Order: sequence, then structure tokens, then C-alpha cells
Amino acid sequence: MQIPVLVGMLSTLLAADDLVRAEDLAKKYEISTRSVYRYMAMLSEGGVPIESCLGRGGGWRIVENYKLKATYFTEEEYERLIFSLQSSTLQDDVTKQAALKLSGLNRSHKNATVLRSEQFIVDGGDSALGELVNVLSDCIAQKKLCHIEYHSKEGEDTVRVIEPYCLILKDGAWYVYSFCRLRRDFRYFKVSRIVGLEVGEKFSGRPYDGVDSSVIKTDVLKGKEMVQVLLSVDGSALAACEEWLGVGAVVKLGEGHLAQATLPYDEMLINKILSLGSGVRVEKPQRLRRAVIERCKEIAAANSDE
Repeated sequence: MQIPVLVGMLSTLLAADDLVRAEDLAKKYEISTRSVYRYMAMLSEGGVPIESCLGRGGGWRIVENYKLKATYFTEEEYERLIFSLQSSTLQDDVTKQAALKLSGLNRSHKNATVLRSEQFIVDGGDSALGELVNVLSDCIAQKKLCHIEYHSKEGEDTVRVIEPYCLILKDGAWYVYSFCRLRRDFRYFKVSRIVGLEVGEKFSGRPYDGVDSSVIKTDVLKGKEMVQVLLSVDGSALAACEEWLGVGAVVKLGEGHLAQATLPYDEMLINKILSLGSGVRVEKPQRLRRAVIERCKEIAAANSDE
């Protein structure tokens, strides 16, 4: 990840009075539009409340509360972001100054606010829209009721009529913030738990104070150990590794390259390294290397003819 670019994009968003387009950010920082989307996801994952408008003339901006206060991050999120800056292999003046400024910011949490119902709060993860999200987006724009069959995480199946007001993307999962006519209150519904949806008639809408996406509890990083990973990378895996970790995390060393990042130690990490094939060698931590070797042995044994 190119830390100066990430910090620069954050500064651009903070200073902007209107939406910032992906094309403009790509041109300004000399990166691809695909990289712009990836950096936006990183900022969102770090806790920056970013609003996204789709379609012609669309783009991003940071919610007004954040512009005024700049206090959205929690203590843990500040520490993680500062640690990422300080552990970056690119320790230039911009990186050091950014870490210094972040260290001095007030860490009190401030709720993100939705300014218009057709906008999204993007809170990290993949921004790809699924069919349900598209339908919900249309219902939000047209103020139409949704009759849904919902399967809760407790295993309860219910049929509900909801008034959808905005979509939230948090840790790679979509949620719709709605007024539930069954519970007579505002609720967050995880889109992947909606097993059936029918569009209903128009509703007039009702006032609401705002959306606090921090109350949505996800398990993406909960309880996971973060480790510093160092990889040796050859040409066959270079492009894939840069796409995964960011160009700034990969440096040339002799005839090959080194990649360094702080990542959650879990099965997904092992599987990702395996997907890069023989073009990657785990230098550290040693237990990650051993885990990759053991997984290779298991795969070989499962595919053996003996």
C-alpha cells in the first residue's frame, strides 16, 4: 500500500466541498481507477465515514460531521492506523508527518450521518453491488416499501415490511437501514440474510437522526491476531502480490522482491499465500511458513494415487 497516496486521498476528501470523482483522484495521484476504489475501501475499513453516490456525476465525500470534528476513529482504530504508518517501508517526510498528525487528533467517536437517502455509507470491504442491493437501492431512491423474508443470526425466520432509508457496506457485508413496521423501530438488516424480497407501494418517509454504523458488530477482525508478514516474491507472483497488498508494500531487492504487511493470522491468510503458488516464499513468521508447508503436504496427500 502506498501510504503517501492514501494520506493524500484522505486530505483531498477532507478539503473537498463536493463529490470527488474516481477519475480525478486517479489522475491526481497517477494511479488506476481500480486502485482508487481499493484505497477508498482501505480508508473506510480504517473508520473514515465515506459517502458514495453512484451513477453519472457520482463520487465520494466524507460526511459533514467528520469534516467538522475529524474524530470518527476509535482508540483502537487510531493505534492500528498509526502503527501501519510507522511500520511502512516508505518512511519519508509525508508518512512521518501523517503519523504525527494522527497521534495528535482527538479520539472521541462521532457518529456518521447520512445526508441523503440515495447515498451509501461505505464502511469497508468490496463495493460490488449484488442483485438484492440494486433492488434495495432503487427502493430507497423511489421510497418504496420492501416485503422481506428475513433469517436472523439467531435462526428466526420472519416476514417483515420495511421502509428502507440507506445502504451500509461494513467489513465486506451489506446492510440496509430501515424502519421495521413489525418492530415499529429502525433496524439494520444484513442483506445476505434476506431470503426473499418483494417491492411494495410508496411510503411517505419519516424523520430520523442519522446512522451510526459502529453499532453493527461484525466478526471480520474480532479476536484475530495481527502478525507482520514478510514474503520473498519472484516475477511469477509479483503482479498478484502487488494487487493483494498494494504496490507500496512490495520493494525490489536484488533479482527479486520483498513484500511486507501486517495481516490477520487465519485460514484466509494461508489460503491466499497458497493461491500465489511457487512464486512466493514466507520469510516470517516461521509458524506461517510451517502452516503453508503442512497445508501443501495435506493437498499432496489428498491428490495422491497411493
